[in-house]
Amino acid sequence: MADFTTLTLDANRGTQGTPVWVSVLGANKETRWSDSNAQNNVASASWPAMIRPGSTQNVPYTYAFTADATGDGYIGTSGGTVPSFSNSNYNWGRWNWDNTGTFASAPIMTSYPTTAHGSITRGDNSLLGGNTTDTGATQRSYLKANIFGRVDSAGAPAAAPTNAPVVTDGATGSVSPTAGANWATNYQGLQGDNDYLTFPNTPAATTADTQHCIFALFTGPNMTPSTYTVVITLKYTWTALAISVLLPIMLLLHSMCTGLS
Repeated sequence: MADFTTLTLDANRGTQGTPVWVSVLGANKETRWSDSNAQNNVASASWPAMIRPGSTQNVPYTYAFTADATGDGYIGTSGGTVPSFSNSNYNWGRWNWDNTGTFASAPIMTSYPTTAHGSITRGDNSLLGGNTTDTGATQRSYLKANIFGRVDSAGAPAAAPTNAPVVTDGATGSVSPTAGANWATNYQGLQGDNDYLTFPNTPAATTADTQHCIFALFTGPNMTPSTYTVVITLKYTWTALAISVLLPIMLLLHSMCTGLS
């Protein structure tokens, strides 16, 4: 069985009704979060720090960069003010693969601290490890995601997930939507091999397709201040020997600093 020549995570920098899909895989291509809605085309070296909030909150603005200083919002406005995250924007992101490869099993969507794809310690107060007070007694990742219940060639989504993400969302191990025209009921925390999303389907062999996903980032008063770079990963087997192949996508979140704005 062959591996893929092209497998990317695409961001919608258009509108909900008229998507404009751009790849966020490759050199200087990344997703960034901010509490400011005017960070279009800002180089990574000038990306502003965010004040750590006094209570948990959704980090409201998400940007898709195709070069270091070339970026606009997810559900962008062509260089204008970026809208804040909304669960109703279901044309948010998608996994996109070509017709050269074969999935040998249902892919898994998760996230790791680095491209080494190492283990994550629950409750270490990091972005992915979570915190008991902020993200729940079973500490979940501050990064949440949802996937649609089928590939887009079988029918792309026409409605949003039932429930918007909340900071305590997550279940231990795998969460998968029911196969069909629906999302998972609740968002899942992405925490390496601890908590992850599993596609409800094994996509057809050597067939180009896409599958919709949404992700949302939270922060809170107990997240350790840091410059965070995490790796969203599509984990899949592609040979009869079931060798795991990991696709890293860089997501940049700069310092959560204590203090008053």
